[in-house]
Amino acid sequence: MNKTQRAMISALIGIVVTWSASGENPHDVSTPPVLSWGELLRQAESNAALDAVRANLVESAEGAAALPIYRRARTLAEVGQNRTWLDGRSESLEPEIREQFALAMSDFGACSGLAEELPGIAAGFRLTKDPALRDRIVVQLEEMATWSPLQRPGWTLYTPGHRLPPDGKDGNCVATGLGVRAIGDTFELLPEGTLNVELASRLHKLLEVEIAGVTDDWKTKRSWFIKTDNPNTNQWVLPTEGLVRACLILGVDRHREEYELGVSNLLRALDAHGPHGEFEEGFGYARFTVTSMLHTARAMAIAGDRRAIDHPFLKHFPTWFVHHFQPGDMVINCFDAGAAHGAAKAARPFLSLATMCTGSPVARWALANQVGGPSDDLAGLAARALEPVGPEAAPPLFAVYERAARVNWRDNWDSNATGVWVRGGHPLDQHDHQDRGHVNYISRGRPILVEAGTPSYSHKLMMTHYSSGVGHNVLQLGTEEPDASAPPGRLVTHPGWQKSGGVAPVTITHLDNDGGEVTLDGKACYDGIARWDRNVLWNAQSMTVTDDVALAEGVTNVVLLRWHLGTENEVAITGDAKSYTVTWPDARITLTTNEPLNVKQVKLPDNTLAGHTGDEDPKNFHTCLVVQTHALVSALRLTTQVNPA
Repeated sequence: MNKTQRAMISALIGIVVTWSASGENPHDVSTPPVLSWGELLRQAESNAALDAVRANLVESAEGAAALPIYRRARTLAEVGQNRTWLDGRSESLEPEIREQFALAMSDFGACSGLAEELPGIAAGFRLTKDPALRDRIVVQLEEMATWSPLQRPGWTLYTPGHRLPPDGKDGNCVATGLGVRAIGDTFELLPEGTLNVELASRLHKLLEVEIAGVTDDWKTKRSWFIKTDNPNTNQWVLPTEGLVRACLILGVDRHREEYELGVSNLLRALDAHGPHGEFEEGFGYARFTVTSMLHTARAMAIAGDRRAIDHPFLKHFPTWFVHHFQPGDMVINCFDAGAAHGAAKAARPFLSLATMCTGSPVARWALANQVGGPSDDLAGLAARALEPVGPEAAPPLFAVYERAARVNWRDNWDSNATGVWVRGGHPLDQHDHQDRGHVNYISRGRPILVEAGTPSYSHKLMMTHYSSGVGHNVLQLGTEEPDASAPPGRLVTHPGWQKSGGVAPVTITHLDNDGGEVTLDGKACYDGIARWDRNVLWNAQSMTVTDDVALAEGVTNVVLLRWHLGTENEVAITGDAKSYTVTWPDARITLTTNEPLNVKQVKLPDNTLAGHTGDEDPKNFHTCLVVQTHALVSALRLTTQVNPA
């Protein structure tokens, strides 16, 4: 990190999370004893209170075993068959790289599915000794034993114009960690002697190749994230999981140097994120990457190495994660976090894993009070064994996270509460959108101001209408509309649109259980602008946003702001010139300004509201207000008053 970056960081918000009245700081949480999956099941078998959960595990195992096995695709024509996945981005690639990319990503899909499915079948076999489940495991492992390497080259070819280096290698990636996890967890669960020596030997040879491959990636600095020394990304963490776990399976004493390389890389990744549990890439990627961190830390701890499981980041992380839960079954979905609605309950298995690995009282409270209890899987079994916590374990209602450049607030932890989040910008953000200054508002469980969300990366509007500033409640200079015909995979920008990666400090005037007031400085996110100060003042009854915009000396332009509304229906717009009122059944918005405005409503694509998927379906739209000056101006002061009904 250079001096400029350090200066930028020091200029950002400095308030830290205030812990709950119980005084429980994650640094003080005692990590529960870490058990192997097999030992966990052995203990659970004698607990009558877990009869229903064990029955669910067996039923799930039998259902999974009835499915065809995953078979590796060897040609482009086979991708999408035999339970493999075709990444839609491959359709836009040149013919000479399309197959390589599709095959590499199908490896990710297959290993991802197996990391969940195969250990589940193994757990069912351990509980029932059903030979049909054992045979299904053996057939799948026989197939996996031919998958060397687990991650084939080509995963970097997701954008037209990309090519592999001359040696044809772009390094190990996420399939590496997921595939080794599937094998390692299955080994842990199978009773000794279940697999014949020959199959076990072939799988061990596969793991030897994985160890050598990941180690060589770091020695040669093959992958982009190694060359740039970027431990924040999941692409650093997942191969590291594969390296560490493979060494543990084969014996650390045989692979001491490789094991220590993997542990060092994991600790660097844990050190790289925010000091209060902030994950670099938001809620969605946190679930994916921290799952890998937790699985690796758990396996290390079973072997007696607690360097990862006791790391402060993992202790703090559950509180940061739970602070994403917003009223109305929504979550804070900045970054590439996908949909907002229902994402918290979908995180039950992840939150159960975090609970069993960290013992976090906040995670235990959230499982019991926010998502419907621990999941019906192995991690859920372990989470159920922990002592319940009381209401004092709930996290604070508000927080400011410097590294995540975000303020979040809610007035209580009920589903029909009111919630707010405001997004700044940090110089180290990754997988982020052009969203500096975005304001989100939920009133009594009803979304009022929202963002577009994130669909699949192959969605033709992903870069133009979702991740760009067009998908957020932010400033734009000029009236340039997004070009839906732009090449997929490339973020479309125009002069006057928000720049990627801009630093946007947030200053806190006050923040407490009753509401807050913050001011964001967004001028560094635009060219041709001298000032964009966005002041946000709110409580449970209303919100006022004041935008003070001044263009650079001698510059004039149309100043435009968008307000994405939590409705797909038409709204009523009345007024003219410098004062407008916008109403729909859930709210009234009043716009007042010092310059004449034009206000219109448009439909923009949505992957945030309930029932919306981000697919190209006419229903996946919401209403957006486009507020712009009538003429070219050098400055604008706009006050947006939001009064929920």
